[in-house]
This record gives sequence, C-alpha cells and structure tokens, in this order.
Amino acid sequence: MTVRALGALRWSRRHAAGWCCLASAVMLVAAAARTVPASATATAGATAVTWPGGRWQPDAAQYGMAVASGVAVTMSDGVVLHANVGYPADPKTGGRAQGPFPVLLTENPYVGASEQPDPYYVDRGYIFVSVEVRGTLDSEAPGDAPLLNGLFGPREVQDGVELVYWAAHQLDGSNGVIGLTGCSQLGIIQLFVAAAVGPNSPVKAILPACASNGYDGIYFAGGIPGQTIGLFGSTIAGEISGAKHAPLAEFIGGLTEADVLAGGPIAYNGQYWQARTTSPAIAAQIVANGIPALLWSGWKAPEAMGALEFYAALQNTWSHAPPAGPMRAGQPTTGRYQIIVGPWGHGQGLDDSIGLEWYDTWLKGEQTGIDRTSTPMHLFENGSDVWRNASSYPIASTDTRLDLGPGTLTARPAGDAPLSQGAPDAITWGQPGSPGTSLTYTTAPFTAAATLAGPVAATIYASSSNTNLELIATLSDVKPDGTVTKLTSGALVGSMRAIDTSWSWTDTNGTLIMPTHPYSGDQYAAAGTVNRYDIKLTPAVWSIQPGDRLRVTLTTEAPTSSCTSLISALSPAIPCLLTAPQQATLPGGTYLIEHSTGSPSSVSVPLLPAGTLAAAPSGATPTSGGQTEPLGW
Repeated sequence: MTVRALGALRWSRRHAAGWCCLASAVMLVAAAARTVPASATATAGATAVTWPGGRWQPDAAQYGMAVASGVAVTMSDGVVLHANVGYPADPKTGGRAQGPFPVLLTENPYVGASEQPDPYYVDRGYIFVSVEVRGTLDSEAPGDAPLLNGLFGPREVQDGVELVYWAAHQLDGSNGVIGLTGCSQLGIIQLFVAAAVGPNSPVKAILPACASNGYDGIYFAGGIPGQTIGLFGSTIAGEISGAKHAPLAEFIGGLTEADVLAGGPIAYNGQYWQARTTSPAIAAQIVANGIPALLWSGWKAPEAMGALEFYAALQNTWSHAPPAGPMRAGQPTTGRYQIIVGPWGHGQGLDDSIGLEWYDTWLKGEQTGIDRTSTPMHLFENGSDVWRNASSYPIASTDTRLDLGPGTLTARPAGDAPLSQGAPDAITWGQPGSPGTSLTYTTAPFTAAATLAGPVAATIYASSSNTNLELIATLSDVKPDGTVTKLTSGALVGSMRAIDTSWSWTDTNGTLIMPTHPYSGDQYAAAGTVNRYDIKLTPAVWSIQPGDRLRVTLTTEAPTSSCTSLISALSPAIPCLLTAPQQATLPGGTYLIEHSTGSPSSVSVPLLPAGTLAAAPSGATPTSGGQTEPLGW
C-alpha cells in the first residue's frame, strides 16, 4: 500500500465524525436554501422579479402546516418505512385544510433536517411527504431482521415505485398527482423511480437536484478510486443513516471499500456500478414515461458532468436521436427537460420559488410559460458572472484543437496536419511540487474575447518506464498579471485507456470531444511503448478576455492535501486511492510526453466568440438566500 493510500484511509477513518457532520451540513444548507426567511416573505410582494416564463408569480402562503410523524407504510416484501407528512392547515386553528392536494414525495436516507416536510410548498397547497429509505433511520424488516440500504439498488427503486402509488391512492388528502423532489441521494433516486414507474403513472414532474450517479466522476477518477471510496469503510455510512442500522451499514461499507482496494469486481465498472448509473437508458425511459424533469447542479459539484450528459440524453430521446450521443446544432428541444448549472457546489443554489413554478406548471396545470422556452439550458458563465441560456449540449458544434509543443499550446485549424514538434518531455510519478512531477503548456494571449463552453478532452501520447501510468490534466486561465484560475481537470490510469467509441462524443469535424472509457479491466502496456491516452475533463463555461492565455498542466498524483480536505467530498472525484494492481504498477514511473507529428498530443476546447450565448435576465428571489438565479428562460 502506498503512503498516499494508507494516509488517506487512516485520515478518512480518523475524521469520520467530521465527514458525518459535513454530510449533515450539506443537507442543512440545502434545507436552508428551500426555507423562506421571514424578512423575505414580508417583502415578497414588493420585490420586482421577472419569473421564468414571464407571467407567473408565486402564491403567498395560504396555509400553515400540520405534520403527521412516523406514518407507517408497508412495502410488498413486508418492510415498514416511516413517513413524515406535512398537510396544508388552517393557519388560525392548525387543523388540516380541506383538500385534496397534489403531493410532493421525497425519499430520504439521512438523519437531520431533511427528514421534515418543506413548509414552503405546504403553505402553498401541496402535501409534502418525506419517507425514510430502507436500511436507514427507523425502517423495520419483518422479525427485526437486518436491513440494508442498497444505494439505489433494485429494491430501493421498487420501494420508490410503491411509495408513488401509495401517495397517489392511499394517502389521505391526496388528489393522485405526484411530484418527486429532493437533492443528492434524494435527487438521484428520483431518476431511477421516474424511469421505473411506467407510462401514465401518477408522477407528473420531477426536480432531481444535485443528481447524477455512476462509476466515473462520482466514485472514481479515470479508473482510480476517488475520495468518496475512502468513506465507505468509515463510520459515516452508519452515522448519517441512524444508529439502528449503523453496524450493518458500516460492515457492508467496509467490505465494499476492501473489494475496491484489493482490485476486486467493484474496482471496475461492472454490474455493481452499472446497475446504479444514471445512464442514457434511464433518461430514455423517463421520456417514454412522459415525465418532465428540471435538473439542478453547480460547476463545483461532482454531479455536474453527469447532469449535463443526462440533459442531452433527455433531449435526444425526445427528438428521436440516439440517447447516448451528443446533441447537434439546430436540434429541436423541449421545455419539458431543462437544466440549471450555477456557480455552486453540491447541495447549493436551490431556490424554492423556481421549484414552485416548476411544480405549479406540471402538477397544478398553471400556464406559467416556463415550458415554452427555446433555450432549456441555464448556465452561469464564470469569469463574467453572467447567466447564459443555451439549448444544445455540447454547446459548440466544433472544438478548437490545441497542440502541445515545447511548453506551448497552438491552435490547429480544422483539417490541417498536427503542429506539434520537438523532443518529448519527461515527467515523474509523484506528489505535485516535487521536482519533475509537472509539465505546463500555454497558449499565446487571446486577441479577442471568447467563451469556453462545454466538455474538454485531452489526448496525450506517452510512454512509461512501467507498464502503467497516471495522468492528471488541468486546464487553467492565465491573466496578463499572472493570476491563474483553474477551469477544469480530469484524470486517467493508463491501464484503462480503452475507449468505447459507440458512447464517446465527437464534434462535426470528427474530433474527439468527450471520451468514454468502459473501465471494465486493465490493459497494460509494455514499458517504453508510446500509447494514446484520452482524458475526459469536467465541463466548464468560462469567459476568456483579451490578453488571457489558456494553460494545460500535466501532473501524476493528486495532492494528498486535496484527498484529506473536508470539502473535497463534495467535489468531482480526484484520484486519491490506489487499488492493489495500481499500487503494483504506478509508483516509480517516469513518463515521456510526446508532441511530434506522429504522436500529436493535444487538448480539445469548445471555444465560441464572446456573446454567442444569450445573456439571461437574473436576480435574487425571496427564496434564493441572496444568490442570483436565472430568471429569463
């Protein structure tokens, strides 16, 4: 075991209580974002806000909330789940208001504030139901048998389907119309349930916030275990789910982590992860079931990459294009499937007012206009701090290929031969900051403003003194005064360099813009042989100003400090831990990075002229906590 892996593992266990507090804090942040401050409520009528669609206004609070706690709901296998149900109530008497009402349903696996119904929606005429996930909180198995939270496994999805029909047909006061709601695990489960309920179900809309799940980007970084894997064997798995089920959760979590670190089946993208992936097939089924979806994420959040790809799969399916492919310029779109990506991290930026408009549109049939937008993507442009509207993802139809040279990045015109020349550059596997462990390549200053918008990919030709290698590519903006801002990064372990061409994206010129790796097994290279390594970087939208330069930095290990930072658990996966096969093949390696005509290392960046994307009206709402939200859709 390497020092890095051992140290990170010890840290994760030692600070498990801290991780637990962090996870709880995330849910509290999300809850706070959905709570209307008293001062905001008092001034809401005087706040000038143009809402998405232009005609809708949020209702003032008409009701109070009466909560029925611990309502037992029995699943088909005899497991009993418990729900906290918030009913609209007469604000003077506290008694339940005469219904029926539409229902917002969330499935919650966390101890904390998210167990409680959201009063904002209840006060405006919704029943809000928060149900515990099996294997968490007070859920009960027949005979008090052990009960496990299967992390979006088939039984948890079946529970969600049964809860939908219970809420529609058995819950007192329900009018049979259901919306799904929630962030993080509460958002991810919506996608699986909406795909599984079938057509013509009671589910009429979902708002899956902070929601994407799968092997790469969430749990692994380019085939190397990320910081989240180090939590599986810690006490957090039990602590956030409640004391009753903690021993089993911690035991199973420890087995999962051990399997990954040993290089077992869960270390690869096999049956375990594929069953839990929010794949294009899931998106296609949601469209087939006729359920509108508003995705919500942030550029600093681990789920942003997957959420944008899921948006494309929804729109592709709706327009009868292949779900897993890129959208094309001019492709028809629908307002039934939209996405917001803000300047936030995981669990941040949520706004109840916009959520209310989404649910009022689909659950109450209000003519808000939110569904008639021709630009269903609402993206915060970092660097200029302006919200932009777009329709297709990827946003640019063609990428600019920047060839690596001796310290340089040079744009290659489409159709031209590679510009790369010069002897290869050597880089050594090790911690950043150690001698010889990083390389930089920088463009000339931009003469005109531009927007970097969408996915980024690096194609690196390299050889290793070992049979394996680890590369991390980071794209940054360099200001004329030398200020460096990281825009995006991605990683890859060389033994999983294989590409699935049927799932990878190319632009209209055939340039690879988003590589997809199957991560199904290791394919080692003979030492000293040059191979191609395609690295998928997280997407970004960034305003490049005249005089700015773009810089690609290649490194070989993630900083240990990043792997043990509390905030890193809420960020895209970085290569923090090593499996046993990786421990045996990575340490001590020296790599040669090629940039010759025959081995043209490059990075593909989606560059648009400044102003190509329309600016969106934006502003704070009474429920945004002072944050700016996109309001002109």
